[in-house]
Amino acid sequence: MCASTPPAAGKGRPTLLVSANPDVVDLYVLALRSARMGVISVSAADEAEQLVRDQSVGAVIVDVANPSVDWAVCHRMRELLEPGAPLIVLTGWIDSDARRIADDIGCAAFVAKPAPPERLLAVLQRARAGERDIISLD
Repeated sequence: MCASTPPAAGKGRPTLLVSANPDVVDLYVLALRSARMGVISVSAADEAEQLVRDQSVGAVIVDVANPSVDWAVCHRMRELLEPGAPLIVLTGWIDSDARRIADDIGCAAFVAKPAPPERLLAVLQRARAGERDIISLD
């Protein structure tokens, strides 16, 4: 008899994209769907937190330029996510403070915008496979 390996955190559940920018939403939702990945998109932090609380998602990509999202919201979502399910931060600004905060919260990845969809997909796949501290700045 073989021991079964537990499924990866969030496996089979869609990725939650949190962004108030319609261009960001259109670009990344299309990319995720084209890669046959499930995706839910919301613009408000309270909606995002409820979906995470309900454990309806297997990963979260959050655009911290969203007016309703701050680092405290990111931290709450990270705490609510199933262990091992990644939180990926999208940011239009890169500075050491933002990178340190993302790291302190436990974010799996820190991605600079504008990020080509292929890069974000690759980061998401690596994060879902358990890699952490992924930085994509170029």
